[in-house]
Amino acid sequence: MILLTGANGRVGSSAAQHLAQRGLPFRVMVRHRDRLGMLAKLTDDICVADFGDRASLSAPLNGIGCALLVTPNHESQSRWEANFIEVAAACGVHHVVKISSMEASATALGAIPRGHYAGECRLRESGMGWTMLRPNFFCQNLLMFARGIAEKNVFNLPFGSARVAPIDTRDVGAIAARVLSEDGHESRQYTLSGNPLVDFTEVAAALSSALGRDIRYIAQEPADFRAFLGRVVSSPWHVDAVCELFAQIAAGALEQLSEDATDLLGRPTISLSDFIENHREAFEP
Repeated sequence: MILLTGANGRVGSSAAQHLAQRGLPFRVMVRHRDRLGMLAKLTDDICVADFGDRASLSAPLNGIGCALLVTPNHESQSRWEANFIEVAAACGVHHVVKISSMEASATALGAIPRGHYAGECRLRESGMGWTMLRPNFFCQNLLMFARGIAEKNVFNLPFGSARVAPIDTRDVGAIAARVLSEDGHESRQYTLSGNPLVDFTEVAAALSSALGRDIRYIAQEPADFRAFLGRVVSSPWHVDAVCELFAQIAAGALEQLSEDATDLLGRPTISLSDFIENHREAFEP
């Protein structure tokens, strides 16, 4: 039996759809039963639990062979992942697939990639089989700026001329479903990127081409971005963590290409242009 955490999110929900399409049974762990959305149509094996409540994790993990670990970016992320990994090992889970970060490393400067790296280390030391999925910049991150694109034909980010290789969360979920449902992926770390590398001026050009109007990218000063974020995000930890992460991206942390995603999918990744077309309504006035 497979357990999906984060199944209400973009990666987890994609993994759920792909497992359902394969006819594979799976369980989902959620914090709130009243927020299931389309999950209720895919499985009736639903457990309510909380990463922060260690005692609640035994029920969803009981009888599980493989689990997908997806945690939100949070100051408690390391503790939450430690809780899950320790309870999973005690329940006899033999393989955990963790959605991590391409920036994760022992020398990472930001709290978010440091938290991911701490979780990776705990998982490697747990005695269970493990697989790390380290995605590049999510195409879906652009949806956070859809309103500005729709209303003003512009989006601001403090990335300068840094390049990324955007990957669609639907592809990451499809890869997670494959890794969870077949042997041969234990003790593997996959770097998941789209293709090609693009800077955000080129992202704006792709938006312009797909939407049929001129979209501009403005390379925002980090101090201006921090001030904006402080007005819309209430948590000082999140403001600091996002600014640290974006500074790493601006310094080139995501300028990496890999064939892992196409090899695992058996096809090209969803292109940035296709992503924009699929979400055209979000970017339209």
